[in-house]
Amino acid sequence: MASFGGIVLGNTNPFDPINVFNEKEPIVDYIYQEAFIEIERKFNEVVQNNYTRTVLINGDNGSNNECLLSRLYQQFSHKALFVYIPPFPQREVIWRHILRYTVDSLITTSDINKKSELLPWVSKFKQDIKSDDIFNFLRSDRKRFIKKLKDIYKNVKIHDHDTFFGILYDLTDSLLYPLACEYLRGDDLTQESLEALGIEKSIGTETVARETLANLSRIVSNHQPIVLCFDQIQSISKLPDGSLDLPALFAVNTKIREENITSLMVFNINNCTWKENEETIRQLDKYAIDEIVYLKDISLAQAELLIESRLKILYNQEFSPIPSPIYPLNRQILEQEFPQGRTNPRDLLIYARDTLQAYKRWLTKGSEKGSFVFPQRSENKEVNYLEIESYFPVIWYEKFAKIQQNILTIRQLSSPELIRILEEILIVLQVDQIIYPLFVRTKYSSYSLGYHLTDNSEMLGIIWMEDPNLTSFFHVMEACRKTLEKNPSLKLSLIRAESLGSKNDKGYKIYEEIFMNFSHSHIISDLKSIHYLATYNSLVKRAYEGNLVIAGKVIDLKDLRYLMYKSKILNNCGLLEKLRLVVSNYDSDDQKNANQQLKEYKNYIFYLVKSQICLNTQIIIRKTNYCFPELSESKIEALIQQLCWQKKLRIIDPKAPLESQLVCLARKIT
Repeated sequence: MASFGGIVLGNTNPFDPINVFNEKEPIVDYIYQEAFIEIERKFNEVVQNNYTRTVLINGDNGSNNECLLSRLYQQFSHKALFVYIPPFPQREVIWRHILRYTVDSLITTSDINKKSELLPWVSKFKQDIKSDDIFNFLRSDRKRFIKKLKDIYKNVKIHDHDTFFGILYDLTDSLLYPLACEYLRGDDLTQESLEALGIEKSIGTETVARETLANLSRIVSNHQPIVLCFDQIQSISKLPDGSLDLPALFAVNTKIREENITSLMVFNINNCTWKENEETIRQLDKYAIDEIVYLKDISLAQAELLIESRLKILYNQEFSPIPSPIYPLNRQILEQEFPQGRTNPRDLLIYARDTLQAYKRWLTKGSEKGSFVFPQRSENKEVNYLEIESYFPVIWYEKFAKIQQNILTIRQLSSPELIRILEEILIVLQVDQIIYPLFVRTKYSSYSLGYHLTDNSEMLGIIWMEDPNLTSFFHVMEACRKTLEKNPSLKLSLIRAESLGSKNDKGYKIYEEIFMNFSHSHIISDLKSIHYLATYNSLVKRAYEGNLVIAGKVIDLKDLRYLMYKSKILNNCGLLEKLRLVVSNYDSDDQKNANQQLKEYKNYIFYLVKSQICLNTQIIIRKTNYCFPELSESKIEALIQQLCWQKKLRIIDPKAPLESQLVCLARKIT
């Protein structure tokens, strides 16, 4: 039977965010129980009365709203369509943004239900009409399908029902399914794709996007209620004065209620942010909020439950008995460190993390260790960058691996989203003079930005346009032409992996005129570059919310930008290299590239062990394989051995079986 100390040494710190990035937040029923009951009550009202209800979750810094959202998702997902809506990039595309993420939730596989929410119902309905509509056998299946749905929903307002019901039918056709999904999520499709679907045009306006969202709600809510969760609101689009565009966000809520797009609306917002911006919201929109749920600090009894839930990750393994479920912590030390008798979850988890790190260090000292001394809770807000720089690569690679699993195509993110992420990355790269948007008086303004690398440098512009529709591409090219007429010295870069059309197309002719010119460039985006952008964006949103914790320190946006700049991780992003914003760590020499990749593998393993003080070899293999699936178990073992030969790591007992081997830094841990 393994000792508790041995299991602690061999595993990652269960309180460390680098661990919970890839694992579900444990549910603690008694944390924010009152808030959960209030939200559940509103959810039940939606189910019973078919009316939209709105809840505002409001908590101070450190309240760990994510814990409540995780519980809502895990407990509602089996009985509702839970749609997570990330921050919208621009108010002009807010309805299309909501539609995009709602459809993604409908058509993708749920982590809990293991099935798509929409397709099974549509497929069953199609089979039913084949068997019961024998008198209409001369009609095509598609026409019978549309007619049957029109009969069923004749008393329900369905916008453009022929098109909408036809698209639902196309979801059951394996060849048309991808195009039908792209249409529903608001992608601007090519003429050939539209003809294949038998429709005239894409969802090109906010009005049609809103109507399509309403259509989906009226279909889906007959079978499952919808929960629309708006999170990380600190990262939404800003108004010209720099304030958050909360008026646009809460106007959406009011409109959804007016049109009875039956759903539970959940807004997760920091209390300080709410107080600073509340007066910008129309009184009518504030009246549309049914319940404000405030997240209070938790008691020490609840703190013990939260600590116990995290430690159960270790307790699930067999080990000898320990003094208490929260060992090495105890109630006395919690009362000493939190004398008010209450705390916010973030500060509690940081202290628990620091305690377990100190306990690991104590265990590694062997016979010299003496009595374990609890660390004091630090009130020092200064960030030790040297320590955090060691943790940051592990955070990055694990988050990057998760993004790779979630983002499978370039167009999964909209062009306006990608441009806003690129704007944030320009700030990291210390480009100060950023103009957003570059285009004016066009519906495609959110596809563009301008910047100066230095005070006296020429103005540069970026247009990112991945919409496949060539008519839309023509309008973007026309906007480029007009912008260059006003500013002939401007140097443009077009980012586009989609088709440019043929030489006879009007858009291609303007493209040829501008981007075949030496002064301007056309860059083909690649999926890995999108992963770099999306990974950084995910960290930015956590930093804005005050939820980015590295090495026991809360990292704000300024700190994150410094870490990104210092780490030079973005130098590996091919898109940024093509824009000449970074100098790549790779070059055309295959052998040098292989060596650089090997260095990245080793860096991850080294910093993983350093951040955790000591780790079981099998844990290192599992986590390294998660970040770098191309590495086999034997290759990872070989990399560990190489780090030992280089005297960076050491295996405490090399003769022990693999499952019992512990790896730590070669130098003595202090």
